[in-house]
Amino acid sequence: MVVRRATLADVAAVARMTVTANREVERQLPALKDGDELSAPELALRLLDDLDDGNLLYVAEREGRIVGFAQVTGLMVGDGGHLVELRRLYVAPEARRRGAGRQLLDLVRLDLAQRPSPPALRAWAACGSAAAGFLELSEGTATRQRWKVGAGGMAIRGVVYGWTVRQGDAVGRHVLAK
Repeated sequence: MVVRRATLADVAAVARMTVTANREVERQLPALKDGDELSAPELALRLLDDLDDGNLLYVAEREGRIVGFAQVTGLMVGDGGHLVELRRLYVAPEARRRGAGRQLLDLVRLDLAQRPSPPALRAWAACGSAAAGFLELSEGTATRQRWKVGAGGMAIRGVVYGWTVRQGDAVGRHVLAK
């Protein structure tokens, strides 16, 4: 398994995976459906716009095929400091429970820690969901509860998880240089 920053050549594959990820979320949490389903080309254009706006994209690759991805927002100011949000982390069902999600999250944290003033990392997950379980196991600290409202007006209770990223921290099997 190789995890790395995505290139422009990866955007189409990530967009196709996003269609699958969106369908999976809609089955698990139908209240968060955002309306009409976007096609892979439409999602690819949105990803390119997001990258132009400072978002970061990472991929997990096995045997030359992308099996997962993570998307992180650009730098924001909030909660008393600078932060970025883990907008999405998705691993294809056939590649789950093999460390791809953990490796992607470790790479995100490692990449953020390379900055002169590393921002905090935040992520939201619905209470009791598989995503919430993953974020807890990934050393995320539940910082507060927050509701999200879907297009139909249905509210979902969730938890915001956070990681403080500092230079010199150990991340996964890597130790960050000061």
